[in-house]
Order: sequence, then structure tokens, then C-alpha cells
Amino acid sequence: MLGQFFKYFFVYIFRAKTRQKLLFLAFVGLFISSFCLLVLQSSMGGLQRNLIERSKKVIGHATIKLNGAENAESVFQKVKELGLKPQKELEIELLVKKGAYITPVILHGVDSNRVEASFLQKTILSELVLPYDLAYKIQAMAGDQVQIISPGHVDYFLGELPRSQTLVIDDLIETKVPEIDLLHGYTRMKVLQNLIRERTYNKIVLYEQIDKKFLQKQLSDFNVEIISWEEKNKSLVWALGIESTVMIFLFVCMALLVSLCITSGLMVFFNKIKTDLASFWILGASQDDLEKCSKVFLILMSILACGLGIVFSLIFLSIFDYYGPNIMPDIFVDRKIPIFITFQGILISFTIPTLISITFSYLTLGHFTKNSESLFEQVKAYG
Repeated sequence: MLGQFFKYFFVYIFRAKTRQKLLFLAFVGLFISSFCLLVLQSSMGGLQRNLIERSKKVIGHATIKLNGAENAESVFQKVKELGLKPQKELEIELLVKKGAYITPVILHGVDSNRVEASFLQKTILSELVLPYDLAYKIQAMAGDQVQIISPGHVDYFLGELPRSQTLVIDDLIETKVPEIDLLHGYTRMKVLQNLIRERTYNKIVLYEQIDKKFLQKQLSDFNVEIISWEEKNKSLVWALGIESTVMIFLFVCMALLVSLCITSGLMVFFNKIKTDLASFWILGASQDDLEKCSKVFLILMSILACGLGIVFSLIFLSIFDYYGPNIMPDIFVDRKIPIFITFQGILISFTIPTLISITFSYLTLGHFTKNSESLFEQVKAYG
């Protein structure tokens, strides 16, 4: 009986001359809800993932801040023993000057014998490497001489004179991370050590995924502070999280709107088939059986609509990822919209519309059952 009941329902909705357009539109609405939610999550997730990966390639997955020069080498050797690839850095806030142009710069002194940052491995790191945006601020180009000035380190000669050093720009780079390209520069560690006249470094950068809790436990004997990329970029992480939350919230509202269509469609639908339900009762189906079959049908309809939306969205995303054109303007790093599909995204896109649809369907069916006439009264009225 269950199979015949479902066949009757689906035929009535999709093939009958008097099929219920409201319920058909609700079915399509559920399909569109799950389809669009997965497409939007995958495209926005791809943009967010690329942004984070670019930043981690430049800034590093984590930074070990050394709070004392006396234990710097011991910490470095300990990290190496853990199988990681650390990079020594001496980071100082300076000024860079060329002619009449001067601007702040955060200069990173890197051990030229052990460069782990991928964006620096193809550059000539002899004296100074600057991003294009920072070089443009002082109207400099590769081969020009610039002066780096340290206001925090002075020599006493007829007063306090900030230490300075003249360097040649070996190369210009583009990291595609705006906060780096506008403010940071790179040089050999010995250049900065000569400037401050100290043979030391103040941080160790890790350009690979780490377990922070494990690393903290291993370095508990040292006076160090481990700062992950997420901790260093709390505002960005928070903003990306809010973006994802708002996106899901908007589609929940869309699913609620579709559910209103489901509610009204079901009220009209069950009112139209009251006599047909009475016919099933005459053929031997109890009222409880009809209610159970109706509930199962509504669940299957919601699952089918949302499942088809997920399947078609996966097909669309695969085609778009392979054949998608460069539709973003030149000012964007990602000219082509990247696609990043996750199991969590699929689960959210399927579960939210399905649960909302089933909830409203149950409420509507319960309201109809409570306020409608008995099947016996329907038979009497028909007779």
C-alpha cells in the first residue's frame, strides 16, 4: 500500500491536470535552496582558503617569539629536533629613505643559509628585497640605493644620531598579501645585526602546519611565546567567520520563505485529496496508516528535493571549476572564482533546508488532521 500511496502522491503533484502548483513550486524552492547554499559556500570558501594560504606562506603558520637572546639557539635546535623546519628572523621597525621620500618599514633579517619561505627562495637576497608596493612609495626600483634608518639605535657624535646604512635593492617581489606588500622588507640577518651591533635574532618562523599544544609542551622549559597565524590575525578570522555565518543565516531565511510556500501548498493539497484519502480508507488503510504514509511522503519529498539540489550543485561546481572564466577585475588576486567543496558545506546545505521543510510539513499535517472531518464523514458527504 505504501508504494501505491507514494505513486499516487507524486503523480498527482507532477502529472495531474489539476496538480498543485504551490507544492510544485515548494519542491523547486527546496531544490534551489540547497543548490545555491552549496554553490555559495564552495565559492566563498575557496576565496577564503586562498586568502589564508597566501598569508600563511608569507607570515608563516606560527611564530616563536624569543623573549631572551641567551636561549635563542637552544630553542632553534630544539625545534629542529622535533622534525620541523624553522627559519631564524631578526625583525626590526625602521625607516627606509630614497632621496626626499621616506616611509616606515618592518625589515626582516633572514638567515641566508636557511631560507624556508617559498616566496624568498627565488630571489637574490644579498642586501635588500622590497615588495613593489613599498618600493613605489619611495619611488625606488631594483638596483637603486636606499638608506635604512633605525631611530631606536643611536650613535653619540655631537649628539644622538640614529644609525643608518645604505643598501642596494637586489630584487622586487609581490607576495599578494596587501599588509606585507605595503610595509615589510627582507634582507640578510647579518645586515641588521651589523646595524644594531648585536649577534642575535628575536623570532623563529614556522612555514608548516604544527600542533601548538604539543610545541608548547616541548618548549615549556624556555622563555618563549608561540603565536599561531590565527592568533596573529584574530580580526581577519573573526570577519571570515561572520561572513560565513551571515551567508548561512540568509539562506536559512530563504528556506523559511520556501517553507511558507510548502505550508500553504500542503493545506490546499490535502484539502483537495480528502476524498481520495477516504478511498484509501475504504480499501483497508487505517487513518493512522494514512497519517504515517503522509509523513513519510513529506520526508521523502524534502530529502529528494534537497538531495537533487546537492547533486546538481556538485555537477555545476565541477564544470565551473574546470571551465570557469576569469570574471574578476584585474585588481583582485583571484581572477577566477576558486571552488572549495567540504563535507561540512554539503552537510549544511542538505540538512538546513531539509529540517526546516520537514518541520513545517509536520506542523501543517498536524493542523490539517486536527481540524479536518473524519474519513467516515468524508464518505458520507461523497455518498
